[in-house]
Amino acid sequence: MAITTYAELQTATANWLDRTDLTARIPEFIELAEANFNRVIRQPDMIAKNDSFSIAGRYTTLPTDTLEIVRIVVDLTPVIVLEYLTPEEISQRRIVMTSTGKPYYFTTVGGSTNQLEVLPSPDSTYTASIVYYTRIAALTDSATTNWLLDSHPDIYLFGTLVEAEPYLKNDERMPMWTSRLDKALNALGLQGQRERHTASGLIMRSRVLG
Repeated sequence: MAITTYAELQTATANWLDRTDLTARIPEFIELAEANFNRVIRQPDMIAKNDSFSIAGRYTTLPTDTLEIVRIVVDLTPVIVLEYLTPEEISQRRIVMTSTGKPYYFTTVGGSTNQLEVLPSPDSTYTASIVYYTRIAALTDSATTNWLLDSHPDIYLFGTLVEAEPYLKNDERMPMWTSRLDKALNALGLQGQRERHTASGLIMRSRVLG
């Protein structure tokens, strides 16, 4: 059967599991698979850009779908490409860099709000261009598809089946499902590399947001 929607993915998963007692758990398996996808997948389809991002203080709230910052360029003459530092590194530098000014460094503060922290703290409001990876939009009853399900339903199916492992107790099918997932993810990675090579000026990874 075709797998093009959230409902079809749930049906296909139930068919592959062949376990009627796990049907109610399938949305949880899908959610867990999506959490893993956001950790391991970085594709051009996930890239977003905001050319009017305002930095007005030490902390700025990032877009809610931010997964990983690729690049931040402050719109000045000449432009300033912010350098990433770990939270620990930026805290250490802040001890000696106490004055406000043009920002040159950034880090990210995780959690539910995902904030950008810059150093030095800005002495004015600066406009920047921010390029970032977005989270894969979660499937729900009202949001029935996304780019990954549209293009790679096998990744969704086998990723979901693998997340059922704690309930399957050494099921002999698990190695096959895991292998199929790994092959599909590797193929997706190769596709992404080709697309990044075509648009190499856009993609440079610098930071993962948890």
